Amino acid sequence: MPFFYFLFTMLDKTLNHNVVMVLKQSVMFSGFEADTFDQVLSFSRLTKAGQEQIIFQQGQELSHIYFVYDGAVKLGRGSFKGEEKIIEVLLPGRTFAEGVLFAGAPKYPVTATALKDSVLVAIDGNKLLNLLKNSTELCLKMLSHLSVRLHWMVKELDKQTLHNASFRMVDYFLSQVNQQAGNECEFKLAVPKRDIASRLSIKPETFSRALKSLQNKGLISIQEQTIRLHDVALLKEMIELEEL
Repeated sequence: MPFFYFLFTMLDKTLNHNVVMVLKQSVMFSGFEADTFDQVLSFSRLTKAGQEQIIFQQGQELSHIYFVYDGAVKLGRGSFKGEEKIIEVLLPGRTFAEGVLFAGAPKYPVTATALKDSVLVAIDGNKLLNLLKNSTELCLKMLSHLSVRLHWMVKELDKQTLHNASFRMVDYFLSQVNQQAGNECEFKLAVPKRDIASRLSIKPETFSRALKSLQNKGLISIQEQTIRLHDVALLKEMIELEEL
């Protein structure tokens, strides 16, 4: 039976096949042998989440990890005052909740919410753990994957504690730029500005002032959700030299 029959049957076969190919090429599963990857597919399913739909809530018992095939998902934590802090915004190609699973935590420490209509692959956590327990090689690959995520998180923490709002925003904008893009390029923000501000630990009013400052300096232009970077090389140099 072809791989894609293991997935959500209400979607057409072409899309199912595409999902499997993208999942197989992801950082987490790219090193899996064909037979092992088949086993992962046997306990995976496609799921849809509409805009603002909660995928799982903070404190809910952990059951699955997820792969974002299409859309955008935010991970956030609520405070006693009812405020939300966005920990991360996940775009297509990213996985989430695997670190919690491998740490042995019984519950999700954050709430996952779709920022727009999204298509996800839900992977049964317990069955994935059982698969890993039978393979030292797979465990080492998972450790490598988690190590990359840890280093990323440390860098993010440094950015949010050691740098100002303009630095964080430019760094975020550069992360959205296609590597093949020219020195002057534009892109559309995948998520609302307020969510980007929360993700970067910037207050909305500070976010607005920083945007205005970058515009006044002629570094960027903004048209609704479209951002134009006028000199990518200069912005990269300013980030490297911490001149923002």
